[in-house]
Amino acid sequence: MTYDEVGPKVVAETARWIRTLGIPFIVVGGSAIARRYEVSTKDVDVLILVGDWNSLDTAVEKDGRATPLEPDTGSIRATTVILGARRILVEFISGEVARGTRSADEYVAYVRSRWSRDVNGIRYAEPAVVFYMRLAGDEWADYVHAFHRDLKAGVPADTFDRAIRIARHLGVEEKIRGRVRTVRTDLLRLFGPRRE
Repeated sequence: MTYDEVGPKVVAETARWIRTLGIPFIVVGGSAIARRYEVSTKDVDVLILVGDWNSLDTAVEKDGRATPLEPDTGSIRATTVILGARRILVEFISGEVARGTRSADEYVAYVRSRWSRDVNGIRYAEPAVVFYMRLAGDEWADYVHAFHRDLKAGVPADTFDRAIRIARHLGVEEKIRGRVRTVRTDLLRLFGPRRE
């Protein structure tokens, strides 16, 4: 299945649709980066509370513009929503994937209160959250190209340091610090020194 490119306007339109579902959320991933930097992505990622899965399932099924969430269980579940002439892949992510030593919902509350901002009624995660979430997951090494794209678009290199600050708060600083070292080495090896 093919999806439309997702830039800031489509992210905002999709976020407005998610808001109609009645579930609190924070835009994360490349979608959050796209709010401030010229990048595009193939989906809209949003962070939700663990306790909202059942309400979200019901709301998506009632909406009529979106497919049921898949898979049926798990911490990352997706739907395809039709908004106008666009097919948008939306991935709902609960805090389990990046919670560190805290509960999943404590992680979401921390991001909401300290590492995100409201823009026209839509809450967007700061780039440090996006970097941290990529580094926290099992597939962290697969994000080297996404990090390169974001840095090339203007995301400051010290965003990695801010991701480590998030990790410190969540009790996983050493794990994330080691992954940051590896990613920085891979970026240098694959793309050469960064040019300002």
